[in-house]
Formats: sequence, structure tokens, C-alpha cells
Amino acid sequence: MARRGAGWVWPTINAALPILGSFGAAQLLSWGLRDTTGNSGWLYTAAGTSLAMAVSITIAGKIVEHRRGVTADGAKRGLLLKLRDEYMKWASTTADMARQPHEQRHAYLSQVADSAATALRSVVSDHVNRPRAVVYMLNTDEDPFRMQPVGRSGRGEKPNPFVAGTPRGDAALAFIEKRATSHYPDLENPKKPKPDGYVGTMSGYKTFIAAPIWTDTGVYGMVTLDAPRANSFDDGDVALVELTAEMMAIAFEIGQDDNAPDPRQIGG
Repeated sequence: MARRGAGWVWPTINAALPILGSFGAAQLLSWGLRDTTGNSGWLYTAAGTSLAMAVSITIAGKIVEHRRGVTADGAKRGLLLKLRDEYMKWASTTADMARQPHEQRHAYLSQVADSAATALRSVVSDHVNRPRAVVYMLNTDEDPFRMQPVGRSGRGEKPNPFVAGTPRGDAALAFIEKRATSHYPDLENPKKPKPDGYVGTMSGYKTFIAAPIWTDTGVYGMVTLDAPRANSFDDGDVALVELTAEMMAIAFEIGQDDNAPDPRQIGG
């Protein structure tokens, strides 16, 4: 009876902690961006840690729910350890970027994007052969404007940008404006849906997941995860890509926040 009664513990933690952690991270980042007392560095670090913990709990629940052939307790422990190793570096890199003067944050953004792609690829590589993760940034300063890769990890093929005015580019730009995740399990199957502008075998992958990076202030880009073998991904991987995009949205907000106080002027 005691074991059955304890069954509510993990679902409750998995439901409550991500909400509390995400809310706490958002509040800490907001305070840090407006802080004039010299404590912004500590606030950013606390926000990154809170967010990493929330994401770790959420991803653990999502992926364990869809994994089969491994005991639930063992999968949770192993996944949480891997998430701690991979995602804490990403969170700390984001916090480091927030401490920089605004004009220097764009360079840090590439480091954050690389850390995000590496973490995403590393976690799914336990069950997916040769995955590739890419973080794209929308660049409206170019003419024509485009969405270009700023972070990637995995297979050696360099991803191409999505350029406005081309079928592939227009389709990708329209996709991120919808602010919804897409998963295409088998791009070779004629009976399965394919994305608009898909160019077939030139892409080098047979399945992919894509999630836009966006906040209430606008759309920043997208996160993609692909693999050369069809049907490589499950619902847990979709959740992981979505959460990666949500965390990258915070980094893009920090990187483009002109109203944030200059750390060189704080406390001095």
C-alpha cells in the first residue's frame, strides 16, 4: 500500500516544479535586468539555475513517459544526471551573457546557441543515430532577410540559411510566424505529410522536428532536430525541442534587450 500511495509523488513534482521554476526564473531575470544595486550577476545565476532545474524535471517526465524497455526509476536517474551535465553549462552560458554590456551580447548569443544545440543533440543521441540539432536566428538586417544558423551540433553537414523570396525560405519564415511545433516522422513516405518547400534528398535527413523561438515581443528563429533515419523521434523528443526553443527565447530576449542596465555602470 505504501508503494502505491507514493505513486503520486513524481507526477506532482513533475507538474509543480517546472511551473514554479519557470516562473521563478522569469522573475529573477526581470529583476536582474532592472537591478541597480550591483546584484544582477547573482540574480542571473539564480535564474539560470532555476530554469535548468525546471527544464530537467519537465524533460525527465516527458521522455521517461515515452521510453520503453528501461525501468522508469533507472531512466529518471540517468536522464536527470545527463540533463544536469548538459543543460547546466547552457544555463550558465546564458547567465554569463546577461552580465555583459549590450553591445557584446551578440557574440555570447552564438555560444549560447552552440551550447543549446550540443545539449539537445547529446541527450537524444542515446537513442537516435547521428542526430543533428540546429539553432536558427531570424536576421531582418539582410536583404533579402533570412533565418541563419547560429548554433549547431551533430552530423557534419552545414545547414543552409532560409532566405526570403525562395520556396524553402518563405515556407520556413511562414512556419515560425505560426508559433507552433512541427514533427515530420518520415519524409520519404509519399503518404506522410511534408513541409512546404522541402527539397527532398538534398536535405540529408529523413525526419525532423522544428519549434519556433518566440516571445510576446516577436519571433526570433527556430530550433530543429533531424536524423538520417525515418521515425527516429518520439513525443519525448518533440517535448525536448520545444523546451529548448523556450529556453533560447530567454537568451534572445537578453541579447536584444536595449533597456537592460549596463553592468559597467551598476554599483559604480
